[in-house]
Amino acid sequence: MPSQTQSLNCPNCGGPVRVEHRSVRMVACGYCAGLLEVVPDGVRMAGTAARLVPLPTQFRVGQTGTIRGRPFHVLGRVRYAYDEGVWDEWYLALDDGQAAWLEEDDGEYILARPEELQGVVPGFDQLRIGVRLTVNGYSLMVTERCRARVAGAEGQLFSRALLNRPVNFVEGNAGGRIAYLEFSDDGVEFGIGEPLDRSDVRVEA
Repeated sequence: MPSQTQSLNCPNCGGPVRVEHRSVRMVACGYCAGLLEVVPDGVRMAGTAARLVPLPTQFRVGQTGTIRGRPFHVLGRVRYAYDEGVWDEWYLALDDGQAAWLEEDDGEYILARPEELQGVVPGFDQLRIGVRLTVNGYSLMVTERCRARVAGAEGQLFSRALLNRPVNFVEGNAGGRIAYLEFSDDGVEFGIGEPLDRSDVRVEA
C-alpha cells in the first residue's frame, strides 16, 4: 500500500523509525518522543512531540482496516487544540498509493484528501462565515473557521506538526462535500472531504 518505505534511526536516541509514504514530512520517535523532519538523506531533529493523553477511539498508529471496503493503513496522528477543546486527525495511506486524513471529533468522522491548491485564496482573516469563493473549481461557502495549535503528535505525519505551532482552519460547504483550507507558516493547503458513518469504517483488532 505505501508508495515508499525507508527504515532509519532516530538521531537523538538511535531508535528505529520508518517512513512509509512519499507524503510523510515528519516522524515522531516512539522511543524518545523526538520530532524528526524528513530530509533527502534521512531524518533530522526538529523538536519534541508531546505525549498524547488517551482519548476514546477505535484507531491506533500502525493499524489497518477498510473505509467503505477500501483498505487503509494508519500512519500517524496529530492532535489540534482550540478554544472549545481538541480534535484528532489520523493520517492514512490508501490502497491506491494516495494519502488522506481522517478527522475524528466527538465520535464523528470526516475523510479528506489533499489537492494541490490552484491560484490564490483570500487570507484567513478575510474568510468570515458566509463568505462565498471558488477554490480549484469548487464553489464553496464558509461555514466554520477556527484558530488552533498543534497539541501533540505520533507516528508518521504529513504536516510540520511542531508542538504549539499555530494552524488556522476554514471549512466550507462545496456542493454537499466539505472543503478545507489550512493556513500555516508553510502557506495554504486545500482538501476535499466527506462525512463517514461509523459503519463505513472497519478496523482490525
